[in-house]
Amino acid sequence: MAKRQSILARSKKAEREVQALLFPDTVFTAHAKRPALEDEDVRGLDFDGVLHWGEVKAFDHKTVHGAGGPWAVLEAAFNQCVEAIERNPHEGQIPRPFAVLRVRGTSLESTQNLAMYMAGGLVIVPLSQFRRRITGE
Repeated sequence: MAKRQSILARSKKAEREVQALLFPDTVFTAHAKRPALEDEDVRGLDFDGVLHWGEVKAFDHKTVHGAGGPWAVLEAAFNQCVEAIERNPHEGQIPRPFAVLRVRGTSLESTQNLAMYMAGGLVIVPLSQFRRRITGE
């Protein structure tokens, strides 16, 4: 069984990977590679300048299955992100929430890594497709 410290280190690594993939040019305080705040795992502006906040879950296949499958994991993470946005006051633009499932043992570009966001309702797409939506490519 993994120690809490190693679990935390793996989750922070996954957050840094997703941050670098989706918002590579974002600069944080003290040149951190991820947001310092605990209310969002990743954040950045899309190609239109719209602010996005995301929650990242880094699980192996067994954990995903035990939690009810990808939809259940992503929906819980999405709701966690929505609650974080509601807890924090925003001047001007309210961030758009999203959730990412980073499956351990897969490459970052694998279609097993998924993103959930709102597009007329909740949708799930491969993380690489969500990246194209964010970057406008």
